[in-house]
Amino acid sequence: MTPLPAQRSRWRIGPVIAAVLLAVVAAGVCGALGWWQWERAQSQGQIIVPGPPVPIADVDRPGETTRGIGRLVEVRGSWADAPAAYVPGRAVEGTDAVLLVLPLRVDADATGTGREATLAVLAGWLPADQVPATVEASGPVGLTGSLRSSEAVGTVQAGAGGEPLVISQMSTAALAQVWEAPVYTPVLEAREPYPGWNAFPPPPPERRLDIRSVTYAGEWWLFGAFAVFLAGRWIRDNGRVGAGAPDESDASEVEQA
Repeated sequence: MTPLPAQRSRWRIGPVIAAVLLAVVAAGVCGALGWWQWERAQSQGQIIVPGPPVPIADVDRPGETTRGIGRLVEVRGSWADAPAAYVPGRAVEGTDAVLLVLPLRVDADATGTGREATLAVLAGWLPADQVPATVEASGPVGLTGSLRSSEAVGTVQAGAGGEPLVISQMSTAALAQVWEAPVYTPVLEAREPYPGWNAFPPPPPERRLDIRSVTYAGEWWLFGAFAVFLAGRWIRDNGRVGAGAPDESDASEVEQA
């Protein structure tokens, strides 16, 4: 008995293309509307007003895990008798800049540990062609600023004749090899710059996301995903015709084993 040839099914090219196009259009429209709602949630969210500064001992202590990144703190102490540090190759307001990092010896009764500690203070910036050869900071000072994370350890180039260090990264781990221990892990970005240096531009205000717009964005994206799912399901169930089915007039149908 001669075996029957294997049956073949054919793609319904016209309906399949139509289903794919509908899915693409629906997903694109829903995705765009969802993105619009997401941007609306960010732009119309309530501005988060930072709280008043707190003593640095309330949020961070030398030798402990940093808990206060981004917090506004106040600290008092004296500029340390140690070399300042320059961080070149940074861009500030579109300018090739050098950052100034100064060592502050925090008073023993302000650290929360009962002994003095050194805090790296990001004290200002200048264009690279206006940086002085030396910086001599001394005397007591009270500062307010926000804590920021230390950067990865980079290279440290010692200055000659009292010149500042030159460091490639704003790393307190690297500065701890030069400054008196213990050294705080984070860096304090001072609100008021060191005399003769420029203040850093204020960060953009933080906003709390508008929950309603976030919900609408999620709904639109869900609708788009559901449209793609329906198109795929329809193509799987209806995109082929069996070998025994009558031929359609669509001349673009192709055979698939």
